Amino acid sequence: AAVACAAPLPAGAPRLVMGSKSASRRALLEAMGCEGFDTRVADIDEFAIGDRRGDPAALVTAVAAAKCDALLERHFAAETDDDVVLVTGDQVVTFDGKIREKPRDLAEAKAFAQSYSGAACGTVGCVITHDVARNERRVAVHEATVNFSEFPDGLVDAILAADGEIVLACAGGLMVEHPLLQPHVARVDGGVDSLMGLSTPVLARQLEDVVAARAAAAEAHPLVYPDLGPVLGRPSISRGRWAVIGDVTNERKVAHTIFERIALEAADAEPVSPYAEGVASSVTDLPGPVDVANVVVSPKIGAAEIAALAARGVRYAFLQPGADAANVVLAARKHGVVVQRGCVLVNAWPPKDK
Repeated sequence: AAVACAAPLPAGAPRLVMGSKSASRRALLEAMGCEGFDTRVADIDEFAIGDRRGDPAALVTAVAAAKCDALLERHFAAETDDDVVLVTGDQVVTFDGKIREKPRDLAEAKAFAQSYSGAACGTVGCVITHDVARNERRVAVHEATVNFSEFPDGLVDAILAADGEIVLACAGGLMVEHPLLQPHVARVDGGVDSLMGLSTPVLARQLEDVVAARAAAAEAHPLVYPDLGPVLGRPSISRGRWAVIGDVTNERKVAHTIFERIALEAADAEPVSPYAEGVASSVTDLPGPVDVANVVVSPKIGAAEIAALAARGVRYAFLQPGADAANVVLAARKHGVVVQRGCVLVNAWPPKDK
C-alpha cells in the first residue's frame, strides 16, 4: 500500500529524522525513496495536550509541534550535526462527530473497527518538518476520508488476532492498509497515505521548500573562501554591515580594537554596548539592516544577543575568545545562526575586491 501511494522524495533532500515509531510512517518514508533515515520517539504525554472536544486540526498540530520541540531539545543535547530535518506528525480519526485517538486496549480497538462497517470515517493529520540548521519549521494539515462496505462476520477478530499490537498504535484503530481490510475499502478521498498517517505529497512539498531555501541562501551568500571560515569566507557577509557587541566605546578594552579593525575591513560597523550610553545597548535597538555580528561580551549577554540577532533575521555571528562559551554556541544552533569562532584581529580576511 505504501509503495503504491507514496510521492517521491525530492532531489537533494537532507538527512531526515522521523519522530515516530509508527510502522506505517516508516513504510511510507521508505516508499518515497528515503534511505538511511533515523527514527526517534518524542516520549511525551500526548493526552495532556490539546482539547479532544475541539478542532481536530488544532489538536494534531499541537501534538505534532510538542513532539518536534521535544526532539529538538534531545537533538541539541546529544548531537553535533545539525544538517538534518526533523519530521513529526500526529493523526486522529473523526467518526460521528467525535475525535478518536489510539485505542486504549483491544476491546476498544474492536469496537472502533466494527463501527466502520458500512460507514465512513475521516482522518485529520499534521506534518511538521523542522530544518535544524536553519531553524525553519513548516507545518501543514492534511485530511482524508474512507468509505467501507459491510464487513463480513469475523473480519475484525481476524485482523486483531493477526496484528492487534499494530492496530493499537493506529489512531482510531484504523489500519486501512491491512490486507484483510483492503477488499472492503469502497472509496478513498485524500489519499491512502494520508489515512496511513503521513501525507507524502505534503511532506514532499515541505522538503522541496527546504531544499529551495538552502539553495537560495547558498547562492545569496556563497562560501567563496572555505579556508577562512563560515563567516569570513563569505565576502557578501564579512564585507557587509557588522554589529560589534561589547565594550566598544572603552578605548582600553579589546572590544574597541576589534571594532576599529572591523570598521577598516567591512562596509560598515555599528557599535553595540550594554555598558555605555550613547550607542545601541542591544542589536534589538540597532536601526537598519545587519549582515553579521561580532560578539565580545560575557556568555550570558552573548546568548541573549544571539537570540536577538535571529529575531532580526541575522544568520551569521563571529564569536571572540571568551564569548564563545558552550551556551552561546548552543543558542546559535537553536536559532539557526552560523557561527565562526576565532579572533578578527588574527584571522585572515578575504580580499576586498571579492
